[in-house]
Amino acid sequence: MTLLASHLYKQFGPTRAASDVSITLRAGTVHAIVGENGAGKSTTLRMLAGAVRPDSGHMTLDDAPYAPQSIVEAAARGVALVHQEITINRSLNIAENVFIGNLRSHARVFGIMKRRRMAELAQAVLDRIGVKISVSTNIDRLNLGELKCIEIARAISSNPKTLLLDESTAYLDHREVDAVLTVMQELKSQGMTIGFVSHHLSEVLAAADDLTILKDGQFVGSFAASEIEANEIHRLMVGRDLSHGTYPPHPQRADIQVPIVLQAKQLAVGRELNDISLTVGRGEILGLAGLKGAGAEALFAGIVGDEPLRQGSLDMNDAPYPPSNPRSAWQRGIAHLPGDRGNEGLIAGFSVLDNLVMARPPTRGPFFDRSRARTISNDLIKQIGIRTASADSPCRSLSGGNMQKVVLGKCLAVQPALLLLNNPTRGVDVGARVEIYRLIRQKAAEGLAIILSSEDMPELIGMSDRLIVLRQGVVAHEFASVSGIEEHDVVQYMT
Repeated sequence: MTLLASHLYKQFGPTRAASDVSITLRAGTVHAIVGENGAGKSTTLRMLAGAVRPDSGHMTLDDAPYAPQSIVEAAARGVALVHQEITINRSLNIAENVFIGNLRSHARVFGIMKRRRMAELAQAVLDRIGVKISVSTNIDRLNLGELKCIEIARAISSNPKTLLLDESTAYLDHREVDAVLTVMQELKSQGMTIGFVSHHLSEVLAAADDLTILKDGQFVGSFAASEIEANEIHRLMVGRDLSHGTYPPHPQRADIQVPIVLQAKQLAVGRELNDISLTVGRGEILGLAGLKGAGAEALFAGIVGDEPLRQGSLDMNDAPYPPSNPRSAWQRGIAHLPGDRGNEGLIAGFSVLDNLVMARPPTRGPFFDRSRARTISNDLIKQIGIRTASADSPCRSLSGGNMQKVVLGKCLAVQPALLLLNNPTRGVDVGARVEIYRLIRQKAAEGLAIILSSEDMPELIGMSDRLIVLRQGVVAHEFASVSGIEEHDVVQYMT
């Protein structure tokens, strides 16, 4: 099934999201759409899927006119979309989430569900993807990557002829990414047309037959993936050469003892974290590596008081620190960038300004100081490079990567002593990553203590001064320095 779009244009209020975008998804191929945050990738994919109607332009599907008015209408034509943000309904079980758009077909007379048969079919779809998820698992026990896999299974369950994936690997670890890329190749071999958006060019070059580059909502060009190098893709995406390197150089550290900002002693939190002792010093970036569920997220939850400590204790700046709740943690100078920006990091309906200052709103006497808040937000927008029409724009109008920048800006706005980063560049393009990495390194140089947890192994190695590998809730290994280590050196301790 060949899906062709010509001269698509879409504007949201004053923001031009896509302009003169043309793209052809050839039948039985994998087509990647790449570009910076705000380049129009997700908007283009959503227009192809019927989630957004273009203001102008036209589309055809196998040479027949194609102008879906909704996702449902597009699905009826054989085009399915997996959204960038998590859309799982936690009040339903796994099988119900897989078949959420088609529950009536699994109902008996009087609406009684064929639950056993539905569970069997859902399990078959999950097995097809290659992820180890049992439909009997309580959905509240699944991590973000597993939830994303359920969404992919949901799309595949309708047997579409065209599958559109919007940053669907952003929440996955390296094993799950490999599984999804394998599924993509299998579906391609069956004749399915696949379009996908990814900021990881290693995924693009490994999976795509063709790719289209967008910049500032404009079509730059389409290429055969085998005929273009990564550095050239970077240059066309961001308008500058990034071949000099993604990560800032590691600072030369004097052999002196740095002040300890946070010390954890025999910490146990929830079901995941069993017995962790670690320290992070002033101006240090401590990396945490591990598979999902290895303990990093539980550690962060314990530090900020989101989950109680089962055992152990925390000291901050040589004084006992008993975490009670996230609000008190922020007031103590602990900022937390969570892994799920949509549900935990920001309020999409609030403005960029309100989100940036919400952790510590500036006041004048008992009243909110909007003038000061505007100054703070405008400074952060410029410093971090948030692409927004204005500080008053709602966050839901931003691209996913720019939402991530807003969450980072909220963290920096409180001028913390300790910064907890959970996948800080998830859904962020390579150009913006370079800017974020430089900002993180700059803040560390100014004395900020940082704990970095990431599923992006090059990011961990490139940014950490010291690296701890977690496995099953304990420290499996510690690298006192990341100098000279490779990905396989770390992975061997993760499994």
